[in-house]
Amino acid sequence: MTTDPARAAAVPAPPAVPAPGPAGARAAFERFLRWTVDEEYAALPARLPDGEREAFVRYYQRLPRPGDAPAMRPFLRGQWRGDAGWVARWLAARRAPRVLDAGSGFGTFSMLYASVGADVVGVDLRPDRLDAAERRLAFHRERTGIALPVRYERGDLTREWPGTFDLVWVYNALSHIDPLDPFIAGVRDHLRPGGVLVVGDINGAHPEHLARLATLRDEVHQQYVAPDGTRHAYAVERPFPPAELRAVVERNGLAVERHELYWRGMAQVPDPLYALAMAPLQRAWRLGARFARRQMLVAGLARSAAS
Repeated sequence: MTTDPARAAAVPAPPAVPAPGPAGARAAFERFLRWTVDEEYAALPARLPDGEREAFVRYYQRLPRPGDAPAMRPFLRGQWRGDAGWVARWLAARRAPRVLDAGSGFGTFSMLYASVGADVVGVDLRPDRLDAAERRLAFHRERTGIALPVRYERGDLTREWPGTFDLVWVYNALSHIDPLDPFIAGVRDHLRPGGVLVVGDINGAHPEHLARLATLRDEVHQQYVAPDGTRHAYAVERPFPPAELRAVVERNGLAVERHELYWRGMAQVPDPLYALAMAPLQRAWRLGARFARRQMLVAGLARSAAS
């Protein structure tokens, strides 16, 4: 793992706010997401270098527009009902959990989980993404006065890890990790007792993803060359159908504890209907795999690995 000394020499941070706890987790969760839309998205890009600015704007172009309340309400509901909301509830029920955001990119989830009480380490291969994430973290502290407990590092998690964790989060990144087995083995070896791996990823059984994969077959693997000349292999796109995702974690000593499929439109369903019909259907991972666009898998240490 490497850390930029210039980043470490930051201005002393204001004191961090107390963790909100289970009762305040949803309010803290939604407050951060509203901030990204209403304040950050409009103001931050001007402070980013050209390449980072273009990538940041493109990555977040599907967010609701600032002030668009009709779009914001289902956006927040969908986030809370999905994988990120599940993680936020899990974290809020524990005292000072330590999280690894694997493939942290621009750092959205690192900051989101810190806002609900976690101590987060975000790791990514790309210095440009880490630079943008650091700028976001500083911008949030400047605008809100809140010092989120987040640290970013550049590293290859198929080779080395920055400590042990209560939760390892991988969002839209598992499909790009190559080789994958050393990473899952690293999760197994660096989870604390009772800890979990949470994968939020596209569902590789969906026809749209299968068609997209077919167009990329000739360029599935590429090399990322770091500034120090180190070469890292990664997969351009390698989505996993639900059964394959379960198999890859189980063969590396993890036991699946929860597996959910997510359909479009779940944020539009009223709460009573969602609780009675949609939520149970999401947990039936064997059903409807060809219709669900996304999936969440939660895995902990298998009994043999924990002993």
